[in-house]
Amino acid sequence: MRKSLTRALLTLPAVVAATLVSVGGTATAAPAGTHAGPVQIMDCSHAHSNKDSGSGRTTTVLRYRTGPHTSCEPLGQAGSNTLIYYHCWTSGESVGGVSTWTWGRVAGTQREGWFSDKYLSNGGSTKKC
Repeated sequence: MRKSLTRALLTLPAVVAATLVSVGGTATAAPAGTHAGPVQIMDCSHAHSNKDSGSGRTTTVLRYRTGPHTSCEPLGQAGSNTLIYYHCWTSGESVGGVSTWTWGRVAGTQREGWFSDKYLSNGGSTKKC
């Protein structure tokens, strides 16, 4: 089975659960012109471990983060075509239609973080965290 299809099948339960959580709760009316929607706080502390021996390269200058969301704190930046050693992947915020992120280490350093799979040359890690 192709990696992208395998990922889609593995992430589907998380997407369904997140959707169910986001539509639950109590609806409240707000005056016209105001926003009274729930404030969603992204969890930037996702578990990870080194399960993958693969690697890939960044396709652009890319920030890596504390969690798999663009609102999570950036830990650093990797240049275009930088080699990243993969550890594992998880579901997170969709970036350009891709909602998987890889925990990885910048080659030749001890710098680690979450990289959006949208900007990794081969789609990121193949091992789920």
